[in-house]
Amino acid sequence: MFGASGGHLLEGDTSVELLGVFSIGVLSDDGRVLSPVGPPTNILFRAVYPGQARIEVIRGDPWQGTLEGQQIAIVVAR
Repeated sequence: MFGASGGHLLEGDTSVELLGVFSIGVLSDDGRVLSPVGPPTNILFRAVYPGQARIEVIRGDPWQGTLEGQQIAIVVAR
């Protein structure tokens, strides 16, 4: 899990998979989800099989601001 507003898998889709981009939410007393205001806050990847992958994690407000991307190499060991 990375603190980010977006991202994607660049290489290595047999080793790593993108599970999604998420926002922190809150449950009300009656079980309803109260939606957050603002951009997503986390991106989650899952290691699937041994190998190498390269991902890009994007930080910043996707609607009003400068986005900053960072590429990360991942090695999934046995």
